[in-house]
Amino acid sequence: TCVTGFNNIRFDDEFIRYGFYRNLIDPYGREWRDGNSRWDLIDLVRASGALRPDGLEWPLRDGTPVFSLEQMARANNLQHENAHDALADVEATVALARVIKSCQPELYTYALSLRQKTTLGTLLLPVGERICVHVSGIYPNSGYCLTPIVSVARHPIIDNRVIAVDLAGDIDFICESSVQEIRNAVFMPAAQRGRAVTRPPLVTVAFNQCPFVAPISVVRKADADRLHIDLERIQRAQETLANCPDLAERVASVYAEGEHDPPNDPEYALYDGFINDADRRTSERLQDALRNGNAWMNEEFMDPRLATLSQRLKARVRPEEMDADERRAHVEFVRQRLADGDNGLDAFLRELQIWQRKDSLEARDREVVEALIGHAEKLRTQFVTNASIE
Repeated sequence: TCVTGFNNIRFDDEFIRYGFYRNLIDPYGREWRDGNSRWDLIDLVRASGALRPDGLEWPLRDGTPVFSLEQMARANNLQHENAHDALADVEATVALARVIKSCQPELYTYALSLRQKTTLGTLLLPVGERICVHVSGIYPNSGYCLTPIVSVARHPIIDNRVIAVDLAGDIDFICESSVQEIRNAVFMPAAQRGRAVTRPPLVTVAFNQCPFVAPISVVRKADADRLHIDLERIQRAQETLANCPDLAERVASVYAEGEHDPPNDPEYALYDGFINDADRRTSERLQDALRNGNAWMNEEFMDPRLATLSQRLKARVRPEEMDADERRAHVEFVRQRLADGDNGLDAFLRELQIWQRKDSLEARDREVVEALIGHAEKLRTQFVTNASIE
């Protein structure tokens, strides 16, 4: 089975992974076990618009391509009566995939092959050898989200990633700046960078996220003209990088400290490391017991993340089996969450009250908002006003 959607790898799949992880279910097994795989249509749509646009209509907003499922379906007369309704989105995604497969079968088949890490490895490894095109939402829609790249280093922390240079960007900055200067520029928050400062042309390509990468030879002259790609300039940029001293080592050093600070709560720490086999078996025993209606099993986990998550899972599914210490710890945890200034209960209620005051709110939506307000007030009573830990 191949699971696919429209922007599912960067959005839906993350919800599923974290949902499984927080409930002590293998977060990755569904993606590979029994020959399963995953794919994402959105980059194929972008690549089709950039490289093989014949056969589809490409919606524009102020002269810039738009790749939303809703707009693509409308422009190509595909049934999509209720955008963002789950079933309607699935039907529109399938219909759009069928159109691309019919109009551009070779492109479709090639994109499907990118589920295999070996396909990507032949393009991006060894580093520096091949100019490719990379399609991703990190690049401007005005260029159909496509840019020429060359890989320059293996990621120093994550095995299935490489670091590449956008050959249309400021190559001199990469060659002439120190590791710290590049790192500061790469990881500077967008809000601090401002419009006047351009992010350095470095990008990570993850082999396990089905990125659309293809040889530069797929760009025909007409495509290059339409996409404003100067192929001679791109070739010169690759040559400049090839002569840049210690490029691979310096670029790898930029990413050696990690791209983000580690999360301080296990619920957000899925990517802090793989779960070991012993803990995986322990989780499976616990899940089997729950499915069979047996009493909670107080299992020991080697991974401290899972030790915390198991106690929170017990509070959700077997609260009546918690002892006094466990209840006390859970109430304190919930209190702290509800008191969070940015994402706590008060902020949640303020947002709901803004929606409640909108005259344009439909009756069904108003019912939902009022139910959520009631739920929030119930949480306040249960965990803040009259919280009991006995």
